[in-house]
Amino acid sequence: MKVVHDLFPAFVAVAPEGTYEKVQMMTSSPISEGAYGVTKTRVVVSDTRIIVAVDHSDGPRIIFSEAYAEFHKSNDRNEDSYVITENGKMIAYKYDANCGCGSRLRSWNPYRHVYSEKDPQE
Repeated sequence: MKVVHDLFPAFVAVAPEGTYEKVQMMTSSPISEGAYGVTKTRVVVSDTRIIVAVDHSDGPRIIFSEAYAEFHKSNDRNEDSYVITENGKMIAYKYDANCGCGSRLRSWNPYRHVYSEKDPQE
């Protein structure tokens, strides 16, 4: 798994397929009408998948993980980056300037995996 973008803390907005004519019409903060929003998240975009995690009393919890068809990364972390999943869900996310102090998401390693010798190696 190659990590393309890893952002914490982040605002995230998710909308069903067809909610907007173009994904760039969405904003994560303020949250666009028709979208579901979450704050204080960690967003990890690999070469094939987007993962969104939040801090929970039991530790980091993945609340969204899907393969994606399109990824448009902003050059400025204060402006939204966009993802369209293979199922058509639209996602906008950007940096949340509020402190993520005390969150276990900061030290969480979402890309540490234990592979079997029988797994295909990339």
